[in-house]
Amino acid sequence: MKEYDVIVLGGGPAGGAVAAPLAEAGRRVAMIEATAFGGVCPLRGCNPKKVLLAGAEAVHLATGMLGSGLTGSATIDWPALMRFTRSFVDPVPERARAAYADKDIDTRLGRAVFVGPGEIEVEGDRLTAPVICVCVGLEPSPLPVSGAEAMPVSDDFLSMQTMPRRVLFIGGGFIAFELAHIARHAGAEVTLLNRSGRVLRRFDPVLTDALIEASRAAGIDVRLNAPVRSVEHTGHGWRIRAGEDGGTVFDADMAINCTGRRPAVDGLGLEAAGVEFGPRGIRVNDRMQSVSNPHVYAVGDVADQGAALTPVATIQGQVAVANILDPDSATVDYTGIPSVCFTLPPLAGVGLLEDEAREHGLAFTIKETDLAAAFSWKRLNERFGRARVLIDEAGDRILGAHILGHNAEEMINLFALAIRNEIPLSRVRDTVWAYPTCGYQLKYMV
Repeated sequence: MKEYDVIVLGGGPAGGAVAAPLAEAGRRVAMIEATAFGGVCPLRGCNPKKVLLAGAEAVHLATGMLGSGLTGSATIDWPALMRFTRSFVDPVPERARAAYADKDIDTRLGRAVFVGPGEIEVEGDRLTAPVICVCVGLEPSPLPVSGAEAMPVSDDFLSMQTMPRRVLFIGGGFIAFELAHIARHAGAEVTLLNRSGRVLRRFDPVLTDALIEASRAAGIDVRLNAPVRSVEHTGHGWRIRAGEDGGTVFDADMAINCTGRRPAVDGLGLEAAGVEFGPRGIRVNDRMQSVSNPHVYAVGDVADQGAALTPVATIQGQVAVANILDPDSATVDYTGIPSVCFTLPPLAGVGLLEDEAREHGLAFTIKETDLAAAFSWKRLNERFGRARVLIDEAGDRILGAHILGHNAEEMINLFALAIRNEIPLSRVRDTVWAYPTCGYQLKYMV
């Protein structure tokens, strides 16, 4: 039995946000990772997706300028782009493990299982600590229809060596839309099936409708109200039956299940530790402690609060560390955390949605801006661009901001700064912005 001050389960961004500062504070820390150090974001999520998106962005921008100063065509060499992507991904596990070892964190590779409230078993060894922090993240959810048991998921797309001619995505969230745009700009025939009429529910519905229009204009066959009824692996590809009666048939060379992710707690033995969990993950309080076992913390996507975003895991980790070092000293503040769907164009949002503001009984106006008509977008021949900002004039504040269009992922950070730090609306209006830039448009958006 080996004793530590803290055991961290998971070697991704959430685990690192906990383990590193605790080690720096002099605590004896063990970190246990089931597969590879680094976690989903740098290995099988945000980072490889964003590198692949670089090629898609280049094609998108070049295509928009054809006939306005550009000739010829830009095409993606998928194997070369994938090699470029692997150059970012492949070094991560060893570098991450070495970085933790440099901080005297005891790193172990293997599947951790609770065998008691403060005791972990990994690869036949027993480890114990007065505090255990669970940072194991999410895993793809299975599609609960006949034949879907062995369907590829986003991990498979992000590592495939060739781009199939026909690719079908099932789902209407971040992953489905982002990968669909990458595949389409890489030259594939792309279909996206969503079971309902609403997609990307975390974002402004007016702008998600505009993104559907932009996706279709790019050549993506977006089908709404198309629940999948059966999946068949034909040997040459995939056959998907969708619709209320399953009467609509889609054939594809590759079909990807993007219907969501679930907390990766199966086999973790949380019952042995008396840790309560539900469909959204481990139940925690605002100090990131398990509500049923205060000696266990949960941080990141596996916790049942906060959006499943890397920056959220980081602030949750900071709060957990603060409370481990000084009990009851910190709580999580989720104000002004931006979200981005990296499509082409990107969709971004921060703060309250219109329906949420009304539910809170707030008095507000919506300032809408046609970005596609503004210089910084017109010069790129961008057809789709729109912003909706929720403004509380009496309270001198911005309640929410929602942007579809080129550079939305950077502009939303400015709104996040204003909302999280309660910068008065009048001060935002007084700001002098560089011209000509996308950020300059903020003076007209508020």
